[in-house]
Amino acid sequence: MRIVVVGVGNLGLAIVRSLLNSGRTSDELLLVERNPNDRRTLEELFQCEVVGELPQGTRLDAGDVFILAIKPQDAEASCAAFPGVLHPGSLVLSVMAGVSTTRLSQWLDHAKIIRAMPNLGASINESATAYFPTTDVTEQDLERIQRIITALGKGWRVDKESLIDVATAVAGSGPAYVCWLAEQVEKVALEFGISPEDAHAIVLQTFRGALLYLEHSKLSFAELRERVTSPHGTTAAALSVLQDSGGDVVVRDAVRAAFRRAQELGK
Repeated sequence: MRIVVVGVGNLGLAIVRSLLNSGRTSDELLLVERNPNDRRTLEELFQCEVVGELPQGTRLDAGDVFILAIKPQDAEASCAAFPGVLHPGSLVLSVMAGVSTTRLSQWLDHAKIIRAMPNLGASINESATAYFPTTDVTEQDLERIQRIITALGKGWRVDKESLIDVATAVAGSGPAYVCWLAEQVEKVALEFGISPEDAHAIVLQTFRGALLYLEHSKLSFAELRERVTSPHGTTAAALSVLQDSGGDVVVRDAVRAAFRRAQELGK
């Protein structure tokens, strides 16, 4: 199975790293990247073929995978650059936010499409990836795609394409939410005199420990929060400020805004 990755920005780069870390060889990969400086860097980094555009006459075989990791606003023009490339049995895996399988099918004149939304964790094989296949994708096709998604981290198949937009808002944007909250906690540590190095390390270890404990204990988020919140204690004081200021509503509204934006990108 040959894998072509079109667009090697942050997400495309993470996908390539995960594929190679999972046992794929450089010979199996063909990267398409328009920026010539980036092409040289990618060749040195991964020791695989990197081109600015697919050579004329390129045609994939049945079972080969064509990964679209380009910007959503570039999707239509980029798809128009690949006439005749896809075999009817080739698989298209799109990781573009907001671009529907219907549009991709029209632009590529192709039926076997899987739409997925990995996140930043893909670069260390820890992505949370939701994916949705079109009806033309067979169970055998899915096995091939699932091997790729598993290389990125953990995957969840959804039964409605609209849920990919939800996954974009929750998982795709999720690392930014976590980092934003960590930034605010870190700033207070700095404000009261903890050194920048120690503040960063303490906050990072706090988040890491909490997440690992959650995974190990199988507790829900609410259960762990309640367990560490003593009545009238320090945690209760902090959570009271968040609750009284509507912090819970603001966070949910922020995620909803990401969801709406994902929908807008599809229009």
